[in-house]
Amino acid sequence: MTSDDTNAVNLKREIIRVVVDELTKMLSSDNLPYEFQRGKSNVVMFVGLQGSGKTTTCTKLAYQFMRRGWKVGLVCADTFRAGAFEQLKMNAAKISCPFFGHKSEKDPVKIADQGVQFFREKKYEIIIVDTSGRHKQEQTLFDEMLQVEATIKPDTSIFVMDGSIGQACYSQAKAFHDAIKVG
Repeated sequence: MTSDDTNAVNLKREIIRVVVDELTKMLSSDNLPYEFQRGKSNVVMFVGLQGSGKTTTCTKLAYQFMRRGWKVGLVCADTFRAGAFEQLKMNAAKISCPFFGHKSEKDPVKIADQGVQFFREKKYEIIIVDTSGRHKQEQTLFDEMLQVEATIKPDTSIFVMDGSIGQACYSQAKAFHDAIKVG
């Protein structure tokens, strides 16, 4: 290998290092990941756009914690999307996870509060609250999200975003980040 080849390899490595460092800085947050604690009720609120995969992600997270021996409950506070109740209930049944929801109740704040209280009383360690999808232009749904958050006081909130929405991702993510403390 000649010195020109060595220099080219070193330059390539340096470029890769700089790009990785800059991407890491861009995507980093002062918000440290939440540390789930055994023997305590850890409340997780899922937020994001409609159709971004929140309900499916809630179920996957519940399943992962259950496989590790945690006592997990799922709460359906999505009263906006048709079929949300049935989807989460069916997903919960598939993984044998306890489920809380009201098919006829239309107040997501009430459902979320009742669901969290129900699982807290039964000493569940992970309580996952699935909320309605919303975007930054829907102020009433954003206000609803803030009411749910204020009522249930989640230990962490997880923002779910479909990366295929392109450049709109930044403004939507920023709107959620500015509204609630996203983990």
